[in-house]
Amino acid sequence: MKRKKVTTSRRQFLHTASVIGFGSFVAPAVLADRSPNSNLNIAVIGVGGRGGANITEMIKETNNSEKLLAFCDVDSNTLAKQADTYKVEHRYKDYRVLFDEKGKELDAVLIATLDHTHGIIACSAMNLGLHCYCEKPLANSVWETRQMSNFAQQKKLCTQTGTQVRSWGTAQSAHYYRAIELIRAGVLGDMSDISEVHVWCRGTYVPKQDPVGSSPVPDGFDYDLWLGPSQFRPFHNLWLSFSKYGFWHSGNGWVTGMGPHTIDLVWTALKLTPPSTIEVEGPESHPLYNRDQQHIIWTHKYPNGKPLKLHWYDGNRQPEGIDENLIDLKQTSGVLFIGKNGSLQVHYGYHTLFPKQKFADFQPPEPIYPSSVGHHRQWIEAIKSNKPEQCECSFEYAGQYTEAIIVAATMHRCDVQKTVWNPETASTDSNKVNNYIKPDFRKDWTFPTT
Repeated sequence: MKRKKVTTSRRQFLHTASVIGFGSFVAPAVLADRSPNSNLNIAVIGVGGRGGANITEMIKETNNSEKLLAFCDVDSNTLAKQADTYKVEHRYKDYRVLFDEKGKELDAVLIATLDHTHGIIACSAMNLGLHCYCEKPLANSVWETRQMSNFAQQKKLCTQTGTQVRSWGTAQSAHYYRAIELIRAGVLGDMSDISEVHVWCRGTYVPKQDPVGSSPVPDGFDYDLWLGPSQFRPFHNLWLSFSKYGFWHSGNGWVTGMGPHTIDLVWTALKLTPPSTIEVEGPESHPLYNRDQQHIIWTHKYPNGKPLKLHWYDGNRQPEGIDENLIDLKQTSGVLFIGKNGSLQVHYGYHTLFPKQKFADFQPPEPIYPSSVGHHRQWIEAIKSNKPEQCECSFEYAGQYTEAIIVAATMHRCDVQKTVWNPETASTDSNKVNNYIKPDFRKDWTFPTT
């Protein structure tokens, strides 16, 4: 079975991969007092964990070409260790002090704090005209996510969401783009003939035991700054455990922790727009954290009106009722596109067409999507060339699927099984869910708005 040949440039492919148009705007001048080829002054906020990994990745991708001007972290021990390692002179615990003192010297900010502080830090940075890279998920609420998207668009800034598989430039990323190419080429049929997609990712952030009482705050750890704009609660050591992404005050569970990596592929490949309805089936909610074992369905519509159901499964759940010739359930994670001519299963390390017998003689063409320069370098090069559209996972794009994911997590929190989602008003038909669209921020924590 042969596939028809499709040719396109990277620029064209990037354009068609975008879910929303970037319009005809031109980004504002950057590095106004220096050559566009000068090194960028970058601050990293949250330098342990994912922040540390981002620093390593960015230095590798750019051959250490940029200036790490300042580090910021609420843990003074982590801050000192990382700043010493990378010889960063300017060190801060509070991002607000960092921006007050160094904002005018900075060009860009990399944010890798916990989810509940992404929004306020990113919007504070963009309010100063700084370009932003932010780990996924973009924020912990729909309102914060929308503010981030609005700032990026109105300020015409280069933004990148930390779904690194998008442009790692590795064999893992290759499977991502080979899958997009096969779908766009019509191997499964017309794109709108793909009526269902199943995404499963085994794992959980549910703690092994519920937190009881409080714990001593670790030495060198500024708990008040860690809480940031969220409401005060006594410190517990579980707030810093692996489960931290599942507690409602600092995350929304496995679907927001891992969902962006895989759901991003579906949105890009099928050029999706926001869903019209969202359904959630699973265990009863817990007051402190998101439970696993969930099945979520987002119902989208193609431009021709045909529906698409996008399914998500977490914990130990996997798709059920699918012909065994169309899926490989031995894989603990996967994205399965089911079309008229068969199915395509893909994840970081593989992509497979089903039924295998049907595609046994299938000869894939030469790849049409060029290798990426890397997720961080792509962002930096976009800044230097004044081209926000070169960032494949901008806030404007990623914000839309992030909002849809957060709504689903919030439905679980409220024990709401089905809602109608209105992206224009950023609201649902459920008052319970709408009560969580915008958080109540602590006094004296000002969230910039557009």
